[in-house]
Amino acid sequence: MRGKRKRKDAGVLSADEGFGPRGGGADGLSVDEAFGVAYAEETAAAGAAPAAREEQAPQGAYAGFGEKRTAVDTQKCPACGDNLQFDPATGKLKCPSCGTEQDIFAREGRELDIGNIDLVSDGWAREAHVYHCNNCNAEDVMDRREIAHVCPFCGSPNVVEKSEFSAMRPNALLPFAVERKRAAEQARQWAKKRLFAPNDFKKYFTADNMKGVYLPAFTFDTATYSVYDGKLGEHYYTTHTDSKGRTTTVQHTRYFHVSGGYDYFFDDIAVNAGDAVPQDIMRTLLAYDYANSVEYNEDFLYGFSALLYTRDGRTCWEDAKALARGMLRSQILGQYRYDVVSYLNVDTRFENVRYRYLLLPMYIGSYRHREKSYSFYVNGRNGRTKGKAPVSPFKAALAALIGAAVIAAIVALVYFFL
Repeated sequence: MRGKRKRKDAGVLSADEGFGPRGGGADGLSVDEAFGVAYAEETAAAGAAPAAREEQAPQGAYAGFGEKRTAVDTQKCPACGDNLQFDPATGKLKCPSCGTEQDIFAREGRELDIGNIDLVSDGWAREAHVYHCNNCNAEDVMDRREIAHVCPFCGSPNVVEKSEFSAMRPNALLPFAVERKRAAEQARQWAKKRLFAPNDFKKYFTADNMKGVYLPAFTFDTATYSVYDGKLGEHYYTTHTDSKGRTTTVQHTRYFHVSGGYDYFFDDIAVNAGDAVPQDIMRTLLAYDYANSVEYNEDFLYGFSALLYTRDGRTCWEDAKALARGMLRSQILGQYRYDVVSYLNVDTRFENVRYRYLLLPMYIGSYRHREKSYSFYVNGRNGRTKGKAPVSPFKAALAALIGAAVIAAIVALVYFFL
């Protein structure tokens, strides 16, 4: 999450820099079925030229996809007929059988006006199908060629296909940049640091055990204009000496009032839109390069799957505002030297709000130990790993015995030398 602000005078900031919608370039954006009205309005406002789209190189496209791409009009390998899959190493569709590659047309992922965030279409349902896990209730979106046999989140085989679903189609995504083999290696390195984990757990991480899943999220850009008033206190100390010459120090607090205006632009406040991955995990792994997102294209899902959102855009926007208010409060207080806050009232106005509903790449694995499932996660862009590891009772008991023996030895030595 980045921001822009400009200081005007003591404690007052201006919106002169970085305000207003970032747009996304003057190149056109195709009229998507799910966002037809919204995209059409955005394209018209940008002065796009639809007729020339496929002949032009995409402006601001994700760097990993080259300067010029052609639209993919087939799911089958033109050489051998096998299913094409997205290859994170090349950013292209690749045939797992003969190695034939096919480019993907990738425009920059654009931000939309907040007024369109409630728009829902069945366009995604015509491109994919959904499997529901009866064990953990996760709902996994897969392209029409794929069949789910196990849940990628809990490892349960108790998954059933839903006959229909209605959900907002993503307007952007961050493609996988980490290959499955590299993700497995990252997970192995993470597991080796879990000293009390069972040996089998450390050997479990292979490419076959890593499932690539796109997780739902919203990002928000917004200009904020705040006015505030408060009462802060700064400690000072006095020293007193009594008749017997004993010195004591007494703490006092000097209070002062503050007030002013504070303007700040937030860029990409990210909010998790699902609940299949624990919030503490997501907070750690949400450090994605959102500026490199591309327009949603189902080609990026080939060989992977995606999770349906369980928290809609309006709910996520409320969360984003709460995050922004907390940061604004900290930034306002950061202008002053103080020790205590008596009170601080901040009234914030949000304007020029734009959003992306995007999919974030994550590798997920699940390891069962003593009838309990332990999940681990690898960021599909940078390889950062997080998870929970089981504890081997034997290793834990051995460590306790060694610790007790060390303590006993120290006590004996102390007793001997005394």
